[in-house]
Amino acid sequence: MQISFYPGWPLRYAHITVPGLKAEHANQGTICLWAEDDPAQIAGRDLQTFWQRVDEWAQAAQLGFRLEDRALDAYAYFDTTTRFDAELPFGDLVRAGGNGYRAPLIATTRGDRTVVIERPPTTDPEPDEPAPLRGAFYLRRHIDAPPRDFADFRAALTYKQTRDLDRGLAARTDTALAEPSGGYDFAVLAWPRYDRDHDAVVVAFNGAGDELKASAISATPNDIAARRRRAGPDATALTDKRILIAGAGSVGGHVALSLAASGVGLIRLHDGDHLKTTNLVRHASDKFGVGYNKAIAMAVAIGEHAPWTNVEPKTDNLPYNPSGLTSTIEGFDLIIDCTGTLPFTAALAEICRRTSAPLITGALFHQGAIARVQRQADGDTPIASRPSDPTYSNLPPEDPRESNVGFLELGCTAPVNNAPPTAVLATASDVALAAVDLLTGRCNRADERIMVFQPMAAPFDATGTHDHSPGGIG
Repeated sequence: MQISFYPGWPLRYAHITVPGLKAEHANQGTICLWAEDDPAQIAGRDLQTFWQRVDEWAQAAQLGFRLEDRALDAYAYFDTTTRFDAELPFGDLVRAGGNGYRAPLIATTRGDRTVVIERPPTTDPEPDEPAPLRGAFYLRRHIDAPPRDFADFRAALTYKQTRDLDRGLAARTDTALAEPSGGYDFAVLAWPRYDRDHDAVVVAFNGAGDELKASAISATPNDIAARRRRAGPDATALTDKRILIAGAGSVGGHVALSLAASGVGLIRLHDGDHLKTTNLVRHASDKFGVGYNKAIAMAVAIGEHAPWTNVEPKTDNLPYNPSGLTSTIEGFDLIIDCTGTLPFTAALAEICRRTSAPLITGALFHQGAIARVQRQADGDTPIASRPSDPTYSNLPPEDPRESNVGFLELGCTAPVNNAPPTAVLATASDVALAAVDLLTGRCNRADERIMVFQPMAAPFDATGTHDHSPGGIG
């Protein structure tokens, strides 16, 4: 037995390795006492607590770990693992069949260590397209324990699955790991866990015939359902919400992307401007959006990040006239104004007041030194009435003698807002948080929040957040 003190000790627990040990929660002979990100491992600094944890592990290993404890990194139990990572549409494959199900797969390598697995295309590949890796997916109803080697992997298959695997391996030529062989380059075995989810082991092959070797790969699901889990606990409540966002620029683009990733079902984006390379410093899109309308560029970006969101890009700005504005915002659960244009914000706030449409506005001032996020919903003071309400603090006036409004570029007739990307992101994040707070019905926020990023005149002479309250902003 060997005790190793890894970098980070004593906050990271000491690891025990027993050469040749094969047991659950032991990887290559190293016993797993705590998960690497488990803050409880700090208790292992105490020697008595450490040995008590070892005794608990030994007892569990003898009596058998709980089913829920087995659903942890099944690939790590395999005798040989690799540095590669695999991504696959795991949920889609599991839902496609039952016990004994098998399906052909292909894969391509990304970077120097990622293998992206998918179903074969229904159309013929292009003549100059490189040959993909080939493999198969196998689904079983029950497996007692994760396979530890290729013999275990093969023994867990049904008769037809075994024949399919053997045929695929027989067609292999002698190639290295993650290189096309003409036969099966990998195989995936999946089975149900103690809960409704499934475990899987992805095994990659190298060599052929008697020299065939199998190694397990760390796997991550990349299907839409798995990605949507990252949207957070509000995703279910947001899935049927419809949002209209005016302005798909630096703030509006990040707001749209954040709300889509949070689970919002439909977002309509209005912006009449086209994306320029200089916009990319603060914009949520990338260089491939340059030359296209900002709303269209953001629709593409959202499709990559949050494919569950339906995006309606509109290549025009919202109208100022009351009748056009009224008809445009009809039917949405929330209107968000990220234009930063005071006259339009006032016009939109008035129409939203008349139609009882919930509104959130977000804008930066004084070159990003200060930001304001306003909500106008049921029970809130109308935005137009706030300047005369002593419980609301007015923003510091712009000083025309200072370059507060930004700068002029070649050929431009309007100044460029010079707010730094950090202020843009903070403002967009707060607008998105205000939107989620309203859409989920929590309404825990004040109806107006002013964020000071750089100290200004009192009462904004210190950095921080100022929320409106009936007694004043504090």
